Amino acid sequence: MTSTLKKTETSEISVGSRVRTRHSVDRSGDRETWPLEGGVIVEDFAAYVEPASVNRDWAVAHRWAVALDNGCLVFRDTAELETENSEKSTGKQ
Repeated sequence: MTSTLKKTETSEISVGSRVRTRHSVDRSGDRETWPLEGGVIVEDFAAYVEPASVNRDWAVAHRWAVALDNGCLVFRDTAELETENSEKSTGKQ
């Protein structure tokens, strides 16, 4: 299934940016149907994203730590985020 999030460039987001990402505590459903949740980027793990930086090719870190408005802390890659000031996603491509 194709992502319904708008393509976000890395240069558009940084620590402190408001973003949206799909999140659900119910992991049984299709990830593409999870609701969009807003939050703030609290950490950038760019230095740890490349497998060579941690001398392994498994359990590589996601780029961004996002503190969601609902209290959850999630870890996402750039492709899984959209800036909050972008158009609201309609769920259609």
